[in-house]
Amino acid sequence: MRLHATLRAALATAAVALLVLLAPPQPAWAHAKLVKSDPANGATVSAPLAAVTFTFNEMVKQQFSTVVVTGPDGVSYSDGTPKSVDKTLTQPVKPLPAGAIKVAWRTVSVDGHPIEGQLTFTTAAPAPTSAAPSSAPPATSAAPATTSAAAPAVAADPASSDGGPSGLIWVVLGVVVALVLGGGALWWRRRGGTA
Repeated sequence: MRLHATLRAALATAAVALLVLLAPPQPAWAHAKLVKSDPANGATVSAPLAAVTFTFNEMVKQQFSTVVVTGPDGVSYSDGTPKSVDKTLTQPVKPLPAGAIKVAWRTVSVDGHPIEGQLTFTTAAPAPTSAAPSSAPPATSAAPATTSAAAPAVAADPASSDGGPSGLIWVVLGVVVALVLGGGALWWRRRGGTA
């Protein structure tokens, strides 16, 4: 009788572990994803920028976040470290030169999963500030600067990687296999001893 109780307990434990393994992933297993950036990937900006911002679908860890803003001259224009508030990561920047700006970012989800990505945007040439004579009509030089990227669009995140559910599934699977094998071995040994 005791053998049957032990076998039943081992099979019940294996069944519970198997249910945990086959259960759909919980939201806690999800990783942060980039929802949008400002400026958006591919945007052209003619107004001066004080910062580049990233908005995620969940909070990220500020202490593990890095953002490198590189100008067309290959110089980094990041000014200090990025700051995280709620789901937004903000990287202050020094005055940016005209041309293509590359931004490489890396951060860590609340669940500890690292995510990263890149984007590029273009800054338009600044208005001339010298009083040198110009052959252009005065009406065109007095036009106010506007930004062509008024509303940030959802940025593509090609470099963001999502490995799916964490290694927890493999741990649970290993426990299930160990329990089934251990229970079977115990049953086989006791059965052989009573024969």
